[in-house]
Amino acid sequence: MLWAIKLIVTALIISYIYSTFKNEQKGISDISKVFSRIVVLENLPVIATILLLVPVNWALESKKWQILVQKVFPVPFREAFRGTITGLAVGVAAPAQLGDTIGRVAALRSDKRLEAIGAAIVSNGIQFYVSLIAGAVAWLILQDSIPLPSTSKTIISIGLCTLTVMGWIVVASRKRMLNWHAENPLLQNIISYVRIMGTYTGPELLYATSCGLLRYFVFLTQFVLALSLFNFPLTLSTLAACVALIFLAKTIIPAINVLGDLGLREFTALFVFKQYNLPAEEIITATFLVWIINVMAPILIGIYLIWKYKWNVKND
Repeated sequence: MLWAIKLIVTALIISYIYSTFKNEQKGISDISKVFSRIVVLENLPVIATILLLVPVNWALESKKWQILVQKVFPVPFREAFRGTITGLAVGVAAPAQLGDTIGRVAALRSDKRLEAIGAAIVSNGIQFYVSLIAGAVAWLILQDSIPLPSTSKTIISIGLCTLTVMGWIVVASRKRMLNWHAENPLLQNIISYVRIMGTYTGPELLYATSCGLLRYFVFLTQFVLALSLFNFPLTLSTLAACVALIFLAKTIIPAINVLGDLGLREFTALFVFKQYNLPAEEIITATFLVWIINVMAPILIGIYLIWKYKWNVKND
C-alpha cells in the first residue's frame, strides 16, 4: 500500500515538472539565447553565489522546522533537513501547504508524528507572515508606480493591513488555544493538532521567525542577483522591492491555479516590472533561473528521499 502511495506522489511530482517545462516550451528558445548571453566568465561569481545560497536557503528553513517540531520530540538537524526537502517535493503534488505539511510529518521517525502537524502549520505561518510584512513595505514603496486603479490599490492596502493585524492577534492570543474544547469529534481532532501553537514561548517564536526572516532575505538576494545579471537600469533597492512584491503575490494567491507555481511568478514579475519597460524574455529568464536552481533541484532530491526512507508509524 505504501509503495502505491509513493508511486502516486512521484507521478504527480513528475507530472508537475513536465507540465512546467511544457508550458515554457514556447519561449524556451528565447530563454536559451538569453542564458547563453549571461553565462560568461564575468558573471560566474554572481552565478556561483546564487548556487551557494541554495543550501543556505533550505538549511535555514530546516532549522526553523527543527526549532518548532522539538515541542513534540527532539529531531536532529539532518532529519529536519530531510523532512523539509521531502515536504517541498510532496508540496507540488497537493494544494496549498497541504503537501508540504504531509511530506514533513511523514518523514519524521516517530509514532508521535501527527502531533507535529501544528508545528508544520506554525512554520508555514511564520514564512507567510515574513513575506507579508516585507511585501507590505515594498507595496508602500512602489504602489504609486504600479499600473492599477486607485480603488484596487486601496483594497490591497486595506487587505495587507488587515492580514498584518490578524497575524499579531493570532500570536498574542495563542495561549488561549490550550483551553480550546469542542463537542464535535472532527473539530476535536483538528484542535488536538493545532493546540501545540499555544505552547510556544516568545523567545522560541522569535528564534524561529529569525530563521524565517534570514531565509527570506537569502531567497530575495538570489532573485536580485539573477536580475542583476542583465544590468537593468534600476537600483538594487528598486529590484529588491519588486522581488518582494512578486513573493507577496506568490504567498497570498493560492498555490493551485491555472498558471502553476512558476507561471504565477513569471506573470507577477512581468506585471511588476511592466512600468520599467524591461525585456520580457530577460525577466522570464531570471525567474526561470531562480526556480530551476532553488526549487527544481531540491524537488528531484525530494523524490529520491521519498523512495529511500520508510514512512511507518513506529520509531526507527
